[in-house]
Amino acid sequence: MAASIIIDNVAVVEVEAGTIREGCAVEIDELGLIAAITPQAQMSGETRDISRIDGRGKFLLPGLIDSHVHVAFNGLLDVRADFTRTLKQFLLHGVTTVVDFFTVGGDFPGSSPEAIRDDVNSGKFLGPYMLTSYGCLNAPGGFCDCSVGDAASAVATREDVDREIDRIAALNPNFMKIVYDDVFGTLPNLTKDLLRDLVTAAHERGFRTAVHVATGTQAIAAVEAGADILGHGIVDEIPDGLISEMLDCNVAMIPTLASYESRSRERSRMVLPAISPPEVVQYYAGMQNTFYELNGQLLLYRQAFDGSLRCMEEMVENGVTVVAGSDAGTWYTFPGDSLMRELELYVARGVASAEAIRMATCDAAALWGLSAETGSIAVGKRADLLMVSDNPLNDISAIRKVVAVVRGGRLINLDALALDIANGPILPSRPMDGSVPCSPHHLRDRFPKGT
Repeated sequence: MAASIIIDNVAVVEVEAGTIREGCAVEIDELGLIAAITPQAQMSGETRDISRIDGRGKFLLPGLIDSHVHVAFNGLLDVRADFTRTLKQFLLHGVTTVVDFFTVGGDFPGSSPEAIRDDVNSGKFLGPYMLTSYGCLNAPGGFCDCSVGDAASAVATREDVDREIDRIAALNPNFMKIVYDDVFGTLPNLTKDLLRDLVTAAHERGFRTAVHVATGTQAIAAVEAGADILGHGIVDEIPDGLISEMLDCNVAMIPTLASYESRSRERSRMVLPAISPPEVVQYYAGMQNTFYELNGQLLLYRQAFDGSLRCMEEMVENGVTVVAGSDAGTWYTFPGDSLMRELELYVARGVASAEAIRMATCDAAALWGLSAETGSIAVGKRADLLMVSDNPLNDISAIRKVVAVVRGGRLINLDALALDIANGPILPSRPMDGSVPCSPHHLRDRFPKGT
């Protein structure tokens, strides 16, 4: 099949090996797949109807994967998000695949929580390739109930387990999310028996499970229950035996360091991404304090952030599978930019740049069963690509120096994308009453849906 785009003279970052392949021409076919990777010297100068991108002095990576996001949120949860802008924010930063940790209860005008993944992946909305759990399983009155009310899956009995697992399974999610966290003792939590029953029921129906935890005690209970993925890092101490059990059972962890850091900062230390939606810019300009400042929780989250840093470092040092996820969209954790920060935090804690990049590319693709489609630059894979001006293996901050983004074989007009994000109407919403919400997520009764 004829090429539709050729990226000339580019240095390809071979993420599995952590090496650079200089002087390449990367051909993308009309189906949006990588058709060839050829030494530039072997390429003809013929252009025909092919779009050619000058890659001289530039570095080409596979598009990044954020393994923990919330597309329904924009980083300021008391401001109604325009999810189409959120999707574009990911692309602007070269994030071409996202894993959403629940869409249920979300506000998706023109789509729905049940359909948003397929609508994005079919091209109805411009955005990264999307996986989702759709649902959120928790105790009555727990984390998910606090967030989205009756839209969540409240589980109090064994009968609830089968009913709610079957309800979510009917929507064919990519995995199932279970919350096993009382949010520092402020919310109800599942029993260990119900946690185990949920994991078992999901596995029996062919779905892997990602369990939201925060503490070491919760983490070891989740692993013992058969969880496949821990959706957050541990904010206190790692229990004896946890790492060995994770290794034995091949349990992965997603640290979400960026979210803990963002909640530990005062408003005066918070910086918006340069390109942000108007509703976020407007609210930010008038914001005097964060919710965590108002609620006296900064110290708590600083301790949580420190603990999560130690946890990530120890997990990586001991060979646990760790993939990059930022919890993008939640409080003060801005889509796209937050994954850049997540990787910078890994490197600041001693992870090599090459390893950090693998966590957001090939390792993440392997975890989510996408290795045949994405995660590295190889013939036959989807042309989801990020071109940057400097070598990210030398300096991880180079991933912020975005020159070009290709999504599914389509070269994204980054200037137009930035205008779409920064301009346009602000969706109507009801004002906050000044109270601190019960959860880091709170869509319940906040915004008019579908308008």
